[in-house]
Amino acid sequence: MSFFQELKRRNVIRVGIAYGVASWLLLQLADVLIDLLGLSEVAGKYIVLFLVIGFIPALIFAWAFEMTPEGLKREKDVDPSQSMAPQTGKKLDRVIIGVLVVALGYFIYESRFTTGKEAESASEAALAQPGNVDQQSIGQTPVDSGISKNSIAVLPFANRSNQEGDLFFTDGIHDDLLTQLAKIKDLKVISRTSVMEYRDTTKKIPQIAEELGVSKILEGGIQRAGKRIRINAQLIDVTTDEHLWAETFDREMTAENIFDIQSEITRQIVTAVKGELSAADQQSLGEAPTGNLQAYEAYLRARAATLRADYSKDKYLEAQPWVERATQLDPQFAEAWALLAEIHSQLFWIGYDTSEQRKADARTALDKAVALKPDTPIVIAAQADHQYRFENNYAAALALYRQAHQMAPGDARILLYTAITQRRYGQWTGSIETFEQARQLDPANLFIVTQLVDTLSLMNEWKRVDVLASDWVIRYPESRDLRASQVSAKMNRNGDLKLARELFDLLPPWNANTYFRVATALPMWERDYDALLEVMDMSEIVNYTDFGGDLGAKELKRGVAHYLKGEKETARSYFDQVLKIQQSTGDASPIEVAFGLGRAAQAYAYLGESERALSVSRKAMEMLPLENDRLFGSNLERNHTWVLAMTGNRDEALERLAANIDGIEGYSRWELYLDPEWDFFRDDARFVELARPLNLNEAQK
Repeated sequence: MSFFQELKRRNVIRVGIAYGVASWLLLQLADVLIDLLGLSEVAGKYIVLFLVIGFIPALIFAWAFEMTPEGLKREKDVDPSQSMAPQTGKKLDRVIIGVLVVALGYFIYESRFTTGKEAESASEAALAQPGNVDQQSIGQTPVDSGISKNSIAVLPFANRSNQEGDLFFTDGIHDDLLTQLAKIKDLKVISRTSVMEYRDTTKKIPQIAEELGVSKILEGGIQRAGKRIRINAQLIDVTTDEHLWAETFDREMTAENIFDIQSEITRQIVTAVKGELSAADQQSLGEAPTGNLQAYEAYLRARAATLRADYSKDKYLEAQPWVERATQLDPQFAEAWALLAEIHSQLFWIGYDTSEQRKADARTALDKAVALKPDTPIVIAAQADHQYRFENNYAAALALYRQAHQMAPGDARILLYTAITQRRYGQWTGSIETFEQARQLDPANLFIVTQLVDTLSLMNEWKRVDVLASDWVIRYPESRDLRASQVSAKMNRNGDLKLARELFDLLPPWNANTYFRVATALPMWERDYDALLEVMDMSEIVNYTDFGGDLGAKELKRGVAHYLKGEKETARSYFDQVLKIQQSTGDASPIEVAFGLGRAAQAYAYLGESERALSVSRKAMEMLPLENDRLFGSNLERNHTWVLAMTGNRDEALERLAANIDGIEGYSRWELYLDPEWDFFRDDARFVELARPLNLNEAQK
């Protein structure tokens, strides 16, 4: 018998295999226990040494001894005919298989669960250290994720003066720096609204960079003490955890020094991110806007008020005296004049003051800004704003906004208002694309998202509205506009009034067009006219409709509710009120007058005065023609379609409906299908077929 065969007979090979597998499993168990008990790594080394040393004695023992029914005996003392080695070998085979099964189970557990947890822990550990981004543990660097190396977020500067009154100053310098950086081409700069979320944050730099989609972060602080100012800043490359630049500026508190520091920081950022400054970059840094420190501080106070998130007259009224003081202290302060022009235009547009004096004051402020700095983006944007809000010349406004964008490609606000103007001009798809560009620069700006969602609603893109609004409501549950859009989406996407009602009942009332639209449409579609009348008595609705722009809206809604209830005389009294309000609009803006005429046309139609209804409706469209304003003009066009149908001009009404139903500027099929204001038309098979929602069968399941 050969030596190898003798090893097999004596089960030496089996013992070796079993020893090896058992040792591996023991080492895995020891590794876990060492971590769990907090033992030194030396303990693991001793276990390995013990197992290695024990391997040879185990093989010798298997060669020299045999297990018998009487116990352990030397192999030479066992009669070969009485040997139990074959049976022992079979038992060892089962032991080996069992140990292998246990080892395999442990291997599967480790690879599926432990590895994932270790990777997650490694990622968390990396995020816990500023700038420490481990490529293996996180899986991707920002560059791998498609993040441009020329992208930066400037975090809010810390107010190291520890005086709350200085916060406006700190934020003002921060905003000025962002304005300077926004002028640099090929540099992605995250806008103010998004970075302000990280004031006093406990998040680490890598996490902030990942959330904002940038590869560079600038952080710093500002301290004012008497007549001196200290500004420190450091630029970090998140992808390499490298501090590209750091500097502390300690200088006398003068306007010139402040702007010199801002320019130096901008130059260092551009040089570190892009390389050498181009001639265009050098020119974009420009000169100091004012040499008067008091004027600059007054300007910063005014701008701080206008930059608040709420859209109300109050913040503009608070800002106006401050910016007027800035222009008085330095009449050559072009940026202050541009801000004053914006404040006047906003107070006019909101409806607070639509007088000729307000319009003249806006024109004066704008003219002074243009005379001082005609070729700067802030002044050009102010001109665009004036064309939009006072002249309603959207073509001119769009051209000016595009010019401003060329000069400040990183300014998200200019992109935002470009998109808003594009939809007025009928460039719906382009508007969505521009909103998305603005969102890339200002990802946390809720106003951009709500305007994007509102534009998709006007385009009857209800599936996209539903998805986008639902996604963003998770991030911003306090956004009433997004939640209102959710309700509208459920109504217009699949006619789900039950879910729409559940979502609406969670909404707190507020004084805005978004709430007015959904609060009146839902009970109307539910055919609950008493509920609609209750809505019209709400203080928020009364305040909204009386504020301007929607004069006569609540009277018209009340009249329609009573009309549909069959209470014709009560309805007539409300329709008469609509007509009186329309006739007394007087000094209202052309938009307000046009919408007042549209409501009067509806009132005449309900009163049975068909010729007057058609005449007044056409006059409304002439005041706000579609080619001049595709946003508000399309509202009057849709209103005229209803007036045509209501006054018996059914063929023309059907032709107009079919042209853009479920499309841009048109009615949605679910609105035609559910809104009782179209019930008079349901005796016409052509209308019934046209109004039938394409997903009706699916929605009814």
